[in-house]
Amino acid sequence: MPGACDYRSQVAKRVCYIHIGPHKSGTTSIQWFLKENRAELLKDGYLVPESEDFRGGHYQLVTQLCGRAPRHQREAAARFASVIKDTKCEAVVISSETLDDLLVNEDCAREFFARIEELNLEPTLVFLPRNQSQLLNSRYTEVVKCLHRSEPFEAFVQAEIRHPNFRYAHWIALANAYCSKLIAQPFTEETITRGVVPEFLRAIDIDPSHFHDVNVRRNRGVGPFTISVARDVLRSFGSEGRELTWLQVSRCGLELAAYLGEKGLADSGYCGLTTALARHIETEWRSDNDAFAQEAWGRSWAEVFAVDVGREFKPNDFDLCPPGWAVRRRLRRVVREMKAMVQEVLLDPTLAIEAWWNDLRRRQSAWIDNETHEY
Repeated sequence: MPGACDYRSQVAKRVCYIHIGPHKSGTTSIQWFLKENRAELLKDGYLVPESEDFRGGHYQLVTQLCGRAPRHQREAAARFASVIKDTKCEAVVISSETLDDLLVNEDCAREFFARIEELNLEPTLVFLPRNQSQLLNSRYTEVVKCLHRSEPFEAFVQAEIRHPNFRYAHWIALANAYCSKLIAQPFTEETITRGVVPEFLRAIDIDPSHFHDVNVRRNRGVGPFTISVARDVLRSFGSEGRELTWLQVSRCGLELAAYLGEKGLADSGYCGLTTALARHIETEWRSDNDAFAQEAWGRSWAEVFAVDVGREFKPNDFDLCPPGWAVRRRLRRVVREMKAMVQEVLLDPTLAIEAWWNDLRRRQSAWIDNETHEY
């Protein structure tokens, strides 16, 4: 447990904006913008550390700051400390939804905030909570299109509905425990329409009008045809499909996206939610959400997320709404051709490396099995 806030330092601290997600709340768009505008942000006094990821996320950096890497493999953290020492910027911006997973672990949180303190940074957590019904729907498309999961949507919901990552109130307790400010910016359907990047910039006191590319939108959701293809392909491999490595499923996901794009079959707008299922999810999280909303905004969750809570849904999942014969025929052809592609991927020895980071089940369990801690 951290002690009381230490205000003894006579050296002015730089604010460190720490964007922690959650997953599926526009994080890829935000990270891409930060990466592409590092030079302009630097002119405004905001330092964005270089990222090893082409999308701009700081996965390696935050993992190392949390102590989740051997000491001889903490180059990203060492570079970050060196840059912080030399920079004259007044603010630092880090973005990684990995922190949504890591900081629920007490040891990771303690190590992370200790390192931030050592660097004489004043932590400010930036969090974009999303209504869990829409979040689960979006999360499902992400894990299915990448061939990570293949169960029906409702089975996925029942397995994940009480996952601790969907409990937002603990972020307030965490911020209080480590003397950090928490900026909670609701991620709603209106946010998607307006654009998440301008919302994020305003949250960290940057005028979006200073930039010309704030409407960037990355990692768009897929539709029911894509979801059905991915599920059917993975299901066709049976138990063998559960043994695929992380590199193999990553390659398969890329192959699927490229194939559908080339054939003009890429779609969007998947919905597995029924109105009844959405109400069930909202009921499960109502008390937790209201506790968070009252602390963060002084209003109820339903008031803040008025456009999301209580919505009517019409699912388009092929398991629930079977398509016509023409679509079914096209689906069978695509699945057959994708299975052949997957077989080729499985023959590539470079994708079957035996290592902990290439174990898909272990990587999934990092999200599924995180333990919550009270602060």
